[in-house]
Amino acid sequence: MLTIDTGFKPVAAQAEQVFTFLSDINNLQKLMPDRVENWQSDTDSCTFTIKGMAEIGMKIEERQPNHTLKLVSHGKVPFKFNLDILIRPDANATGCESSIVFNGDINMFMKMMVETPLTNFFKMLLEKLPSQF
Repeated sequence: MLTIDTGFKPVAAQAEQVFTFLSDINNLQKLMPDRVENWQSDTDSCTFTIKGMAEIGMKIEERQPNHTLKLVSHGKVPFKFNLDILIRPDANATGCESSIVFNGDINMFMKMMVETPLTNFFKMLLEKLPSQF
């Protein structure tokens, strides 16, 4: 099992705005790096390929308004995973903070290969999120 927790990062938008944006998986494409190819999505699911890696598919399993989005692996994936996107108001109530927590059913050999690239990928998604508001 591999767990990656990005920690909370500030977003200069209200939790409701961030939740609404992220609740539509079509919008995740706006956060993806250039190396993502073959993006296909609808409101609740997506599939894509990261250059040099396998196809990734995920779908929203649960929405807790203005707080949490729970996504799970979907379709042909190299390993099962879940991805929680957490949103909370910031201390000053002027915006919010977001975090990504990834849990993947990954063997030790694969873990050594994917932990750093996945950690960097999730941190990059959070870094790009504020630019959407």
